[in-house]
Amino acid sequence: MDFTKKSCPVCSKRFTSDDDIVVCPKCGAPYHRGCYEIKGACIFTDLHKKGETWHDKNEEHDIDTVEQTDDNSVICQSCGHKNSKDSIVCEKCGGFLPVSNNVSDSYSTDDDDEEDPFRMSSPVFRAKKIYVDDIRDFAIGIKKDDDFDGVTGEELMTYVGNNELYYGPIFSSIKKKNISRFNFATFLFQGIWYFHRKQYLIGTILGFLTVLPMVAQYFCYSYFKTNELWTQVQEAVASNGYASYRDYIAWIFTNCDVLHGIMMLLPLALSVVSFVVTIILAFRANRSYYKHAIKKIKSIKTKNSGKSEQDILEIIRNKGGINQGLSFMILACELIITVAFTM
Repeated sequence: MDFTKKSCPVCSKRFTSDDDIVVCPKCGAPYHRGCYEIKGACIFTDLHKKGETWHDKNEEHDIDTVEQTDDNSVICQSCGHKNSKDSIVCEKCGGFLPVSNNVSDSYSTDDDDEEDPFRMSSPVFRAKKIYVDDIRDFAIGIKKDDDFDGVTGEELMTYVGNNELYYGPIFSSIKKKNISRFNFATFLFQGIWYFHRKQYLIGTILGFLTVLPMVAQYFCYSYFKTNELWTQVQEAVASNGYASYRDYIAWIFTNCDVLHGIMMLLPLALSVVSFVVTIILAFRANRSYYKHAIKKIKSIKTKNSGKSEQDILEIIRNKGGINQGLSFMILACELIITVAFTM
């Protein structure tokens, strides 16, 4: 049988007379032997169940036309799964689908784009017309109409504003699987990240907790430097060379009264508390931001219920996003305080 006018349903390449071709005994679908071995079986299981015969749609339509069934769905050329007509990627295998001719113009359809060096073999790159929004939704893992506790995906991503590619998949994971991710920005910059994301209350608390150990260390050690006990502590540390903090703490409470012992260990205790809190918040930062965004968006929608959808989105955009100026100012203040109390 002549297959030279047909295409392999796996790689979409036209068969040549030199190809090693195998044919499915149930539906008659031809494959390159290598493509069939990769899949391990015929991909058109739907045809097998219906007792139908495979035929190559590319023989009847141009390659830029979507392969559609009678119910207006799109068949994936890689796995044979039926997808909704507006799909860009296959819902089953994630492969790119051809793009229909009735898609709104998002790119130029001039003939000179045939020379475009970025055109690729995938149908989505060969297409002259694509849904840009659908590609964006696929990249961030959130669709505009998805519901997030009473807030749409579009509203949520409008509030985020910056770094959608990071927060989109995380928020989707929180909604679907209740799983978040460790936030390294919070771990490295503590309260500054919260100011950056306009969470001012918790940013203030965490910023205070970050600076507090340095302030305590400055005042406590300043007190001891005028006290004979400080000289004794320095001599003890130099002569004994304590192997652990436990030995050091035991010496302090053996040779000092309770008040002086607490004052001497307070900076260290506050530093440990600050570090532990930072670790905990870094694990919960994304979830906290998700809840913060949902709460703020609902409040905005309630206060502006009489306005149009576009007006509300504009207000959400202005209220959300980042506060870059304030975060840089807080960072500068923390650096100044650190330098001032360590000199």
